[in-house]
Amino acid sequence: MQSMHYRVSLKNTLIILALASITSACSTRQPSKPLNIDPTWAPIANSSHSAQLTQLLTAEFTLQRQGSEFASPLYLEAAQQSNQAAVARRATSSAIMSDDNDAVLKASARWLELDPNDASIYPIRLQALLVDGDTNSAAELIQQALDSQVSLAFLPNFVDQNIRQTDITEQLEAVLSQEALRQSIYVEIAQYHLLFIKGGYPFIVENIDGLMSRSPKTELEGLIIIKAFSEEQLGFSKKALRTLEKGLAQFPESQRITANLLETLIKTNQYKRALEAFYTADFSPFTAQQVGLAMGQLLLQKGQTLSAIELLSSLPKQGALKDQLLFILANAQYQAGQTDSAISNLLHVYGQLSWNASELLVTWLYDKKQENLINSLIVQRAQQDQEAGHVSGVADLHLERNQPELAIDLLSRSIKVFPEIDGLRYKRAITYDTLEQWPQALADLKWLLDKHPDDSAYMNALGYTMLVRSPKDFNQAFTLIKQAYQLDSDDPAILDSMGWAYFKKGNLDEAVDFLQQAWTQMQDAEIGAHYGEVLWQLANSDKAIEIWQEALQDNPNLPVLRKTIKQYAPELLAEHKENT
Repeated sequence: MQSMHYRVSLKNTLIILALASITSACSTRQPSKPLNIDPTWAPIANSSHSAQLTQLLTAEFTLQRQGSEFASPLYLEAAQQSNQAAVARRATSSAIMSDDNDAVLKASARWLELDPNDASIYPIRLQALLVDGDTNSAAELIQQALDSQVSLAFLPNFVDQNIRQTDITEQLEAVLSQEALRQSIYVEIAQYHLLFIKGGYPFIVENIDGLMSRSPKTELEGLIIIKAFSEEQLGFSKKALRTLEKGLAQFPESQRITANLLETLIKTNQYKRALEAFYTADFSPFTAQQVGLAMGQLLLQKGQTLSAIELLSSLPKQGALKDQLLFILANAQYQAGQTDSAISNLLHVYGQLSWNASELLVTWLYDKKQENLINSLIVQRAQQDQEAGHVSGVADLHLERNQPELAIDLLSRSIKVFPEIDGLRYKRAITYDTLEQWPQALADLKWLLDKHPDDSAYMNALGYTMLVRSPKDFNQAFTLIKQAYQLDSDDPAILDSMGWAYFKKGNLDEAVDFLQQAWTQMQDAEIGAHYGEVLWQLANSDKAIEIWQEALQDNPNLPVLRKTIKQYAPELLAEHKENT
């Protein structure tokens, strides 16, 4: 199975069964309720081929209950045994939903065999063939469309839909370059779309007028945009503007041309005209968001911060682009000194930009000397987003600012809100340890181990903390570490704990074996500190220095590493400082 990217709209090409009433009947135990079969299936439902109908119903039930991956083979089998193109269409749809290119190829081949005059099959099968790398069959498919007098009007849009799929567009370029296919104007138009993707702006500007004079009106809108953008890329901004203005006169309802015209006006420093045209344009809310967001970013690049803020503030604050819009608006407001408004907008940014917003929020509040407001806002955002992961990140930001108490406060608040998230308590234990609040660190680790008595990581963490922070509990600590080792003998953290425990016991030979294994698996600074110290005690100072030098590359500020090196080879710290 290959991963596919079907960008051609299937809205008008695939038939969807309307069998919801069957599922409803099953769930409400009303078997006598009549089945409402989609009219598309009437030729089958009214025929004597009850076995085919049973196959289709089984496939549909499988789709509803188990998904397209399980239903696709059933639809494909039905398509192979049926002479109805509708069945093959349904099989193709199911194969696409299951992301199974081999199944798409088989189902679409059957569809094409049964109804070669259906124009909607060609872009779907072409996509599958190019995903498979079968350019010869792709060329044969386009030739078959020509022979069947099926329009190739789908080709230019096919190129645009695959604009980011370089492997697809490169193959298509090779296919369309064949002499036998050049009789179609749509092949020629598609070649210009492909040339545009590759940046062939000089050729486009010099030759596209001739093509446009011969092209169907339905393709002119796209060609006008290609021409104008190519002119702009070559530095002919005024020509690009004239091209778009003429295009808008020809297609006054074209939102694509309008959008490109507005951006070109900003690029040519005609800000007032661009904004007036935007405010009077008849855009849908979503299109207004898209175009306004692009214009706002251009205005910011041009240093027109206040105009950008005014424009972005006027856009709808809902939908798919809401978070991106608010994030950019907040940054613009912060640049303009409108800090309170910036923070207010940033608080409402979630989705993919949620962490970016939280990180920026921390930075801004620290800059305002209002870091005491951070924790309540972050906990509030975590609750709203139902995402506790940001809490650990913000705790790290507090630690970077030398505010460990704020980190502890944030983690403690968050544990009350997300008591089931063990990572927060573990993070707090580590933070307590850095603050040398060892009883609190041990209490959190004991709580975690009580909850997860067979977890080797928690077992080792508690054992190691007791080993280094509570020497009187050495035997209990060593027992926990050895139990963790029995559960996971390959974990470098556990190997490090075993080695350090043997070192504390005075067994250097055992210690060095475990630490060498740990260091081989993970060049961690703390492991390096331990390994180097044992090597030094074994009179292997050259090797110890080598290990410490590598450890400094990993984390030069780790306290245990610096303390160890300062005790045995302080000159290494000075050398490292000079080299960095």
